[in-house]
Amino acid sequence: MEMEMEKKKPKAVLVDIDGTLVTVTPNWSPERDLEWVEETLKAQGLNKGIALLKAFKSLGYELVFLTARGQNCRKNTWKKLRELKIDHLVDSIWHRPSKWENVSSSVYKKEMIKMLQKKWNFEWAMDDEHKNLIVMEEAGMKVIDAKEWW
Repeated sequence: MEMEMEKKKPKAVLVDIDGTLVTVTPNWSPERDLEWVEETLKAQGLNKGIALLKAFKSLGYELVFLTARGQNCRKNTWKKLRELKIDHLVDSIWHRPSKWENVSSSVYKKEMIKMLQKKWNFEWAMDDEHKNLIVMEEAGMKVIDAKEWW
């Protein structure tokens, strides 16, 4: 029965945004969150990451975005994805809830992956942070280090 349920979950790629699809917006802190959110619109697209995203989509993968960007950045995230003409590739996107603001990206992502794996069969993950890649690999995904195209 469990094997049958596993087959029904769509194959997917877990996708980070900053440092993977766009350049990193530096110097986030709780005190300058609103300013940082605006600065995210200046991020430049990373062509290799975007091309890989399109290739996965063409192979039939669902693309699930898991970002450490907070909820305040949701509107600007979508603006940037539309500007890059990749918003139509997004099957689901998850921003960091405020209750996870004070933990590392890897701790937040590890907990979210547990929840997301109930719906998707993640075969691949794209991220630029080493600790996140380890978490994703431990969760059974093949990982792609986005630092390779910086």
